[in-house]
This record gives sequence, structure tokens and C-alpha cells, in this order.
Amino acid sequence: MNDLTYFARFVGGAASRRVFLRGAAGTVGSLLVAGSALGKTGLPRVKEEVVLKKGDRLRLDEEPKAIIQRAYDLGRKYEAKFGNCAQCTLAALQDALPFVPKDRNVFRAACGLDGGSTPVGVQNCGSFTGAAMIIGYLTGRTRNEKGFHGGTGLTHRLTHRLYARYKEHCGTVLCRDVRKAAKGNCPEVVGRGARWAAEILLEEFAA
Repeated sequence: MNDLTYFARFVGGAASRRVFLRGAAGTVGSLLVAGSALGKTGLPRVKEEVVLKKGDRLRLDEEPKAIIQRAYDLGRKYEAKFGNCAQCTLAALQDALPFVPKDRNVFRAACGLDGGSTPVGVQNCGSFTGAAMIIGYLTGRTRNEKGFHGGTGLTHRLTHRLYARYKEHCGTVLCRDVRKAAKGNCPEVVGRGARWAAEILLEEFAA
């Protein structure tokens, strides 16, 4: 099996379309799934884009509390072992949330976003940015040869809720100030960011 997870989109309890993303990270119970392929490089080539819409609901095989705790634990673990707050937050959400595909290209794209992408830490915390990337990946607009498609409203609403968590607990989303609020404990920052993003996504989409 490859390293993508099962996912399907539900609207009002009925499957509105089928997406097959096979994997070993866990299954989403009673989901209707169909079709995905591996390219010659062994990386996933998704035939149909996964986009969650307002009102979609996902049936999960485990309690949201357990998923949220796993996101926190993995975030702390990855940051302590590997570093790069943006990638570690993103990876924690990929591995904890059963409906987030483990897209290696998205993981790689987050590589330069740690530390606010600056040497002075005065821009957005990488944990916030990595979590926002997952939110955008699941809910953002798409594009093809004909142009851009879909809206940005849901993505912005969920990302603003994430910002509110950072604002409440850290006073800001700026890297330098977030680290100061956490007394320099970046694994804790990443764990919290992954947990907050998991909570927001499950509040919005868990059935």
C-alpha cells in the first residue's frame, strides 16, 4: 500500500463524489472510495482533486479527541527530532487526520517557511503557516488550464479561526513573539499549532 489515506467527501450525509486515495495512515469508516494511481516516480498522482465545501461532513473511525491528541504528540515529536516548524506541523496533520492526503510535494513546499522565512523571526510563525497550508489544501480554490476555480471564503474563515487561537494564547502569530510566549519551546509551539488546526478542521467537518 502507498502512503495516502482513505478519503471521501460527504454532503448532508450522502457521498457527492468519490475519491480513492489508498494508504496506511488509517481509514475513514464507511466511506465510498474509488481510483488513484502512482506515477513512474512512485509519488502519488491524484486523478481528482479533494476539496471540502461548507456543510461537508466526514465519518471517522475514531473519536476526534484521539485524533487531536495525536496531532499534538506528532507535532512535538517531529519538531524535536527533525526541526522546521512549518514542515513538522504540516506532517503532523497529514499523519494525524485520516482525511488529509500525505502529499509529499506539499510537504516539500513548506521547507522554506520555518522561522517566518526570515533570519530575524519577525514574520509569521512557521507552525501557523504550515497549518494554514493544510487548511488551504483541503478547502482552497483550484486551477487548471482554463483558470482558477472556486472561492476562498471557507479557507479564510478557518485560517482566521486558527489565527484567533494563536492570538489568544500567544498574543500574535509572529515567529519571534510566539517563541517568546512559549519560552523558546518550539516543539510545544508546533504541537499546539497542529492541535488547534486539527480541532478547527474536526469542528467544521466531522460528522
